[in-house]
Amino acid sequence: YRSKLAGLCGNFDGEQTNEYEGPREEIYQSPKEFCLSYMVPSEQCEAEGRKQPVMRNIMITRLNDKNEEQACFSKTPVAQCPEGSKKVRSEVRSMEFHCLLKELQSTQKMMELHKTKPLGDKLQGKSTDLVQ
Repeated sequence: YRSKLAGLCGNFDGEQTNEYEGPREEIYQSPKEFCLSYMVPSEQCEAEGRKQPVMRNIMITRLNDKNEEQACFSKTPVAQCPEGSKKVRSEVRSMEFHCLLKELQSTQKMMELHKTKPLGDKLQGKSTDLVQ
């Protein structure tokens, strides 16, 4: 069964670098965020007004030292409230970001993709350009 398993128990491939592989093959650094990625919302939760968080990378824009606009993506996805729900609590933490020129077509694609799923596999091994 080596490398044929998936889910909260791992994939049994012997590699510790991808121990926290989520349901869409994204890699998480935190066990908490990894576990949250497997949460399945239920009708009962919706009826009671509670919605499960979704895992997404944070995106911010900034001007670099050459006055070029950049899109910066958190290197690790975080739990965020789904659209249409209200934030009950939040926490402040330091995040590492990888920044790309916003005008590039590849950056535009990542900006669209980050709205629908975590970018874990796209940002693995990339440089840290900003800590915020």
